[in-house]
Amino acid sequence: MVLYRNTKTTKPRIEHQRTTLNICIDEPPERPKFMDRSARERRKFITKCEQLTRSSGEYKEYIKYLKSHFNMEHCEVLPAIVNGNGKHYSIEIHHEPFQLSWITDTVIHKRQDLDQSLSPFYIADEVMNLHYEGKIGLIPLSTTAHELVHSDRIMIPLQLVYQRYDQFWDEYEAWIPDYVKDIIRLKVERSQQCNLIQSDVLLDPVVTYVNVDGYEFPTVPDEWQNALARQRIIESGEEPEATESIA
Repeated sequence: MVLYRNTKTTKPRIEHQRTTLNICIDEPPERPKFMDRSARERRKFITKCEQLTRSSGEYKEYIKYLKSHFNMEHCEVLPAIVNGNGKHYSIEIHHEPFQLSWITDTVIHKRQDLDQSLSPFYIADEVMNLHYEGKIGLIPLSTTAHELVHSDRIMIPLQLVYQRYDQFWDEYEAWIPDYVKDIIRLKVERSQQCNLIQSDVLLDPVVTYVNVDGYEFPTVPDEWQNALARQRIIESGEEPEATESIA
């Protein structure tokens, strides 16, 4: 004999009185946009999207492909550091002249303006597509040179940068933050003053140099330092002081 719970009820079904309301909505409620968040929250969101890009399998495969097919196993700033002949150095791929955070921020601005999805996965996917399309400037650097660049101790002449980063500028100029445009214009100006001899020695009698391990690099100019300081203030969420835009 099988025992089971009887789901049938002997109580009569109660009919409730129903009323139908016809509501006409002329305009649907506007979805809250990311731009309403604070600068600090935006910075956290940009960092999250960056992490998704760097940790993706597509990004790792892309970097591996660049090193093996585009001779990115050497340091462009310290040319003596080259992998091969039994030597192994840590060669890192640096985003130049646009930092990955700037690229991500620009993509977010663009997607906001066009009312596209702000899912971090869609943003990271668009950033990754820009890499594969060759629109993101990259340069191989040793760990030491990479740290010097990120600490604003040396600059990278744009003549040494791989890929068509100018196409990113042309396509996304309307959404690139103003402080980033100021820094890029300064980099272009300083790069035009820099003469490259044998593509690996940086010489320019106008620029001041700092000697590192026998190699000379042009120092970061004061106006560039000011632009970078403004960038840090903006990204920290504080209100920047009014400054004139660089033509």
